[in-house]
Amino acid sequence: MGWISTVVVAIVVALAVPVSQLRTIAIVKTCCCPDPAHCHCPDHKVDTSGQPSIRACHSTEREIVGPQLPLFSAPVITVALVPAIAVTAPHHAIPSPHPAPPPTRPDAPS
Repeated sequence: MGWISTVVVAIVVALAVPVSQLRTIAIVKTCCCPDPAHCHCPDHKVDTSGQPSIRACHSTEREIVGPQLPLFSAPVITVALVPAIAVTAPHHAIPSPHPAPPPTRPDAPS
């Protein structure tokens, strides 16, 4: 049971992480007219002069962009050289050998 739950969690994480990195965008159009699909405001009359002109548009558009996680950047590792330390062996006086152990007792009669 533990193995199955571990595999399920691994699959969910493997699918969720790339999906969370996707850039999500929503475009919201607003218009002062009752029908946003056909935004024809009353002040937009047919121009009979034949000259090109710029008219005010009452339709606005906003882009809503979902936040993204920052890209992973590996930390900079600085390497400092450690100076070599001269190590000397400690000088210990070797004590004189201890005396020999006493001789073993003879075996008892059987």
